[in-house]
Amino acid sequence: MAGLFYYTFDMSEKRKAILLLSSVLAPVLFLAGCGSTSPSSKMLDANQSSTSMVPSSQATPAPGGGTFLNEKVPSNILNTPIFDSSGNSFTLASLKGKSVVLTNFLTSCHEICPMTTANMRDIGDAVAKAGANSKISVVELSVDAGRDTAPRLAAYQKLFGDTSWTLASGTETNLDTIWTYFGAPATKDPYSAKDLAELPKDWLTGKPDTYDMTHADLVVVIGPDSTWRWLDLGSPKSNGVIPGKLKAYLSADGLHNLAQPEEPTWTVGAVLSALKEISGVSLSA
Repeated sequence: MAGLFYYTFDMSEKRKAILLLSSVLAPVLFLAGCGSTSPSSKMLDANQSSTSMVPSSQATPAPGGGTFLNEKVPSNILNTPIFDSSGNSFTLASLKGKSVVLTNFLTSCHEICPMTTANMRDIGDAVAKAGANSKISVVELSVDAGRDTAPRLAAYQKLFGDTSWTLASGTETNLDTIWTYFGAPATKDPYSAKDLAELPKDWLTGKPDTYDMTHADLVVVIGPDSTWRWLDLGSPKSNGVIPGKLKAYLSADGLHNLAQPEEPTWTVGAVLSALKEISGVSLSA
């Protein structure tokens, strides 16, 4: 294999790229609590993660944003069990024949994830409006096995009043397997006493949160043939509309991200553009 790739950001042009390295000591991802991507964020070293390997000839800029890829997703990733908000088990392999939009989140996020969900809702709505549910699945997969049970996923989705996309979770091992492959494993970070005093109480239980899950933010598209076809990175740039309970749950940083997310960002438009190329379906938000 030629080498490991890592994600990097060209901040001057707001472009994302995948760079192939023939020899590196550590793949690098910008990380922060609940997934904010920032130059000041923590770095993930090789002891915490191994990323996927993509030949440089297979990574090309996508006109609508993000990067087109052409990497066959391994069978162990495709066959890793996860479950939806009804508790029904499924796998990425069970979605073969469809293009799959996949992103990461957690329902206990104060900073980024409610906007991620707003984007996935809008993508799901666009797919439904086009009558393309038989060709495209939209899946938002948790990084937080400890809290994101099926009933909690269902309660979270109910806040949005919409079921056009799938919320999913899994065991800690299974979620780590999937997200490590896609280059975005999560780490559990206990909150400090200061955090506990300042952060809003949990939107569902009314109790203080005790930990965060640190992860990189990304959205990918897996093609109908189970090939990883597209990637975009950064904070979700949403339409600014999220449920009132989740807006009240945002931290000061989260409110800033809602109003003006830090670049780089990924958008609904970039995903829809990629889907048109990959699935042949024209979609509009």
